[in-house]
Amino acid sequence: MLMTKRLALATLALSFVVAGCREMLTETPKNFITTDAYYRTPADIEAATLATYQPLGQADVWRRWLLWDTEMASDMTRINPDEPNFGTYHPGLLLWTPMDGSMTSPWNGLYTSIYRSNLVLENAPKVTFIDTKYQKQLIAEAKFVRAYDYLMLTKAYDDVPLLLTLDDHANTASKSRTPVEQIHQQLIKDLTEAEADLPDAPTQLGRASKAAAEILLADLYQWRSSFLKKPEWQETSTWAKKVIDNPRWGLTDDYLAQYLPANKGNKEVIFMNVSSGLDGRSSTDPNCNWLPRELGFNQAGGCEVVGQPTRWQYESYLCSTPDPLTFNASGRIADTTKIKTCDYRKQVTYRLGGCSTSASIGCIVFKWPNLNKFRPTNRGVGGPSDVDFPLYRYAEALLIYAEAQNELGNPAVAVGVLNQLRARARKGSGTALPEPHAYGTQPGEAIDVASVRSAVFQERNWELAHEGKRWFDQIRRNSLEPGYWKSTLVQHDPETATRGDVSEFRMRFPIPGPERTLNPNLTQNPGY
Repeated sequence: MLMTKRLALATLALSFVVAGCREMLTETPKNFITTDAYYRTPADIEAATLATYQPLGQADVWRRWLLWDTEMASDMTRINPDEPNFGTYHPGLLLWTPMDGSMTSPWNGLYTSIYRSNLVLENAPKVTFIDTKYQKQLIAEAKFVRAYDYLMLTKAYDDVPLLLTLDDHANTASKSRTPVEQIHQQLIKDLTEAEADLPDAPTQLGRASKAAAEILLADLYQWRSSFLKKPEWQETSTWAKKVIDNPRWGLTDDYLAQYLPANKGNKEVIFMNVSSGLDGRSSTDPNCNWLPRELGFNQAGGCEVVGQPTRWQYESYLCSTPDPLTFNASGRIADTTKIKTCDYRKQVTYRLGGCSTSASIGCIVFKWPNLNKFRPTNRGVGGPSDVDFPLYRYAEALLIYAEAQNELGNPAVAVGVLNQLRARARKGSGTALPEPHAYGTQPGEAIDVASVRSAVFQERNWELAHEGKRWFDQIRRNSLEPGYWKSTLVQHDPETATRGDVSEFRMRFPIPGPERTLNPNLTQNPGY
């Protein structure tokens, strides 16, 4: 993030944010003061704490670049051929370099959040609070956000500089990369401490709760157990089970309901980027990545449609009548009815046609399935989305627990958990559906560790589709089954194999070139 320069700029600029932070935790960019003179009251510390979350919902991280990188690099999503950058779009082809904005932006955004968290952690203990419990909560929130940032950094880049104090930030030009193990042990310490002081329910939408810390710990241990092959599946299971056993959280009856703006704060979404829909325009919003350009760019319900499902992803869902993609003579989807016989999650995650508010366009059948699980109230017309982007859901806690139990040698337990999700999907929106059937009830569905592992990863594809999970799942499973990452890209997304680069070093993002220019102690990942 050009950390040294940004530290100076942040110190100059952060005085403009406090009132906005106190009002609402939204996606709108904010700044905050870095001088010791500012952090004098509990309200100051609260405002600074809210500001730690904001980079996660900005363009550097989940509003654009980290989402685009992880979605389009995976075998789940591909850039739409109608996009002007179709021929050269590097996240989809894995042709990124250390100087590309797609690689430098996530680093920038996550380290901005880390810096803000360290401001809170250094200054909050110095301020006198009447409500000392809330003081501890704010410190816990800063530890949680910093831990989330570092987990994302280590998943993407491996070793990165571990900055825990403001002095560390002031000396980034000489900091070396810290081994992942040392970083993860710090995260385990921070999250264990944070979990004790976080509230059972988030104080505001988008803020951390006990369950958020618990599922983040489960995610951390899952990554360590799979990608790093540490014997920590029991820890993975234990932390996921804490979330599952908390009666505050659970599955919504309708899979789609959890994503709808009318249901903000529902029992399934544990941690999210909050979108108010009050500021900006459609093209600054993550939902713009999916809205089809042919409905009318940024005017009539359309936008950039950067991402679309690969054929493999779309056709992977269980259906009572096969639903292969076919096209008519004009290049549009030929059959829009068979999807109604499929897994409800497929029916609501994708749409095959839509209506523009422009009379000259009208209602059309699309040239390719369009993602439709994130549904803004304004349908993408004339403003940004009010859809919150989920970072952790209760369903993922179930899936992490199922995977851990299977790897511990309990595949039958894992199957029972998977079938909870399938049962919810069969209920649809109230009408019983034949698919997805309960796993283990059809020929060839063995209940052994290898078979259930495949079932768990497939269930993650369906349940967590287009939520930024699949790329990391491919990488994790490659450690358990060497060659998996490359083979799935070649088989499921042939364009990447023929026009891109599926060399295994591409599983790791490059350390940003601008950072290495400023800091010669930063080594580069192999292959770049």
